[in-house]
Amino acid sequence: MPTEPTIKRYLRYQPHLVTYIDILGFRELVQQKSPNFISWAIRQVQQITVPNVYTNKHKGENYVNFSDLIVHTIPLDQRNQDGSEEILLAEIKYIAMVQAVLIEKGLLLRGAITIGKIERSYDVLFGPGLISAYELERDYAHNSRIVLDNQLLESIKSKRSFEVLSDCIRLDDDGLVFVDYLGFMQKVLNNDRMSYHRLVETHKNLIEKNLLNFQNNKRVLSKYLWLRKYHNAIVCATVARRQQKKFNVGGLAFDSWVPSLTPNSRSGNRRSGG
Repeated sequence: MPTEPTIKRYLRYQPHLVTYIDILGFRELVQQKSPNFISWAIRQVQQITVPNVYTNKHKGENYVNFSDLIVHTIPLDQRNQDGSEEILLAEIKYIAMVQAVLIEKGLLLRGAITIGKIERSYDVLFGPGLISAYELERDYAHNSRIVLDNQLLESIKSKRSFEVLSDCIRLDDDGLVFVDYLGFMQKVLNNDRMSYHRLVETHKNLIEKNLLNFQNNKRVLSKYLWLRKYHNAIVCATVARRQQKKFNVGGLAFDSWVPSLTPNSRSGNRRSGG
């Protein structure tokens, strides 16, 4: 019996928002922790980052994970500037919330958010946008930060969107913009100072524990020294001066031989999404 001819779809790259994240220090976790713990850690990230199919699903949205890697893509309609900006801002705010929730579980994320061209065929994602997100994460997200691509930042046009975005991002010493999850949560919990202070204290304890755990591993230690710098900067900006000493992460004797907190990039300029 003859089979019906397969109707081939014409494939064409379309602009997407691309979020590319993984667990910071996953190599060390695999080396030091049991398979049960690794499975638990991966499930925590999956459960928190997976889109809600009932309320947040966008047409053509993709969510893919492999080991600790999460890739989330949402198509953008270039004819609808307001709609695209709303999607971008919602994703950045959501990722900030995700980072804060995972702090409570002792897990840190790193990664990149960009705009680039993506296609999906036979359940496989591919395209220059995915490559750009991977390279941005590989080359610049050395620490517990999720960096934003220039093309994404330049796509925000309205004054209102800029104001919303400014509550979610921070400029690092190396000129990169990243998701400011602690600063954002201070605004979210503006009327619940106790909850914000609990989050900051949990963040502080996580940093202090890992500064000690990795004091003989310069590569990993530098990541937590960067995190201490970020933490203390946010404490200085969001916590009353009389309480800052309580929440600050103090200096340690072995700081002097630690490498630069902002590693040199592999190239002079940051890549934009393809």
